[in-house]
Amino acid sequence: MNIRKLAIVIACIFSTTLMSFAQVLDQIIVVVGDDMIKQSDVENQQLLLEQQGEKSDKCSIFKEMVMQKLLVDQSKIDSVEVSDNEVNSEIDRRIRMISGTKGGLAQLESFYGKSELEIRNDWKPVIKDQLLAQKVQNSIIGEVEVSPNEVRVFYESHKDSMPVLPTRYEYAQIVIRPIVSAEADKALRKKLEEIRERAINGENFSKLAILYSDDTESAKMGGLLGDYLSRGELVPEFAAVAFRLKEGEISRVVKTDFGYHIIQMVELKGEKAKLKHILLKPQISVAEMQKAFSKADSVRKAIGDSLTFEQAAVKYSVDEKTKNNGGLAMNPYTGTPQFQAEMIEPTTWYTLKSMKAGEISEPIMTYDDKGSQVYKILKLVNASQEHKATLIDDYSDVKEMALEQKKVNTLNRWMRNKKSEIFISIKSDEYKNCDLNFADEQ
Repeated sequence: MNIRKLAIVIACIFSTTLMSFAQVLDQIIVVVGDDMIKQSDVENQQLLLEQQGEKSDKCSIFKEMVMQKLLVDQSKIDSVEVSDNEVNSEIDRRIRMISGTKGGLAQLESFYGKSELEIRNDWKPVIKDQLLAQKVQNSIIGEVEVSPNEVRVFYESHKDSMPVLPTRYEYAQIVIRPIVSAEADKALRKKLEEIRERAINGENFSKLAILYSDDTESAKMGGLLGDYLSRGELVPEFAAVAFRLKEGEISRVVKTDFGYHIIQMVELKGEKAKLKHILLKPQISVAEMQKAFSKADSVRKAIGDSLTFEQAAVKYSVDEKTKNNGGLAMNPYTGTPQFQAEMIEPTTWYTLKSMKAGEISEPIMTYDDKGSQVYKILKLVNASQEHKATLIDDYSDVKEMALEQKKVNTLNRWMRNKKSEIFISIKSDEYKNCDLNFADEQ
């Protein structure tokens, strides 16, 4: 068992809602305190994992479900609470995620054979328990840390079984963005104003989104931006206008880093809104691209002559995330400057993989994180080739492994103590030999 595996169980909402997958006997298989786990819970969770291409045996699923029940029981003792807003926000997030992968809310409802309201009502107690369990788990392992000596001891005892780490890149960039002419900008805004007038005069907003929006993903759904979104999930300029709208109302033209938008409020629920939009992005002319290339080329020639790469990044790059860090890109998922190949925009990666450490590229045409065409000058800071993890070269990775094991063992010790304090009765012979010892990992 590891922390990542437990998080999957706590985050999973589907085991009680996938009855359409299989007809199973709904017998009680274990009583934990004043709660219980049914055969259908385990069966449906296993079927869900198979649908996602994962495999897990029934004993592992059973053990993880018992762990959640123990955590939820402790939440009652500690008076841990979750608000209705927390529960509803998590339901919104998961419905948005699932409906997106299954082609929309209608497909989600068809998949479960229930309306959205019925799905939400079914999920509420399940989600509440999972959030309670997560809070208790965080209170147990949230403050766990490892010392340098613990990292060293961990490495020495696992030296022969260290994983092979993939090739990882550290790179810096200078981003030069083509400047949209005032004429092109004015024409784009005028076009969207005309589309807005058509919508206000009665044309179907969804059809206009399908016909004209440059946001191809939302256009497929008539401009719908998923399900209910909070202000924090939207760029500030967009959110400031969207949340002033009444239901059915269409906004003025709004400019963001993505382009120009018009927004329609579909429904407002408290601090969340269901929204549609039509986005028009500037179309960069050949002449504007050529000007951007010429600027990038002159910046490249100045590097090593009158400027260092880092100085040029501060002076010329338009990428606010990297320019003040000497152009160094940071991985938002790890908080480090290391990226695996699949985490890097393809054109950027293709250039980096043929470079040597310290080398600076010629300008390349690629895309920024808004999907707009830009020119980049790249510097390969370092490329660590695929290798078996070592303490000297991969200290941060080894530290994470040691920390995860310490968290697992801390949680296991808590589970052992909790198990001795609570009534547990396994009712099914099929699960009586499943390991509920919660032994420390070595």
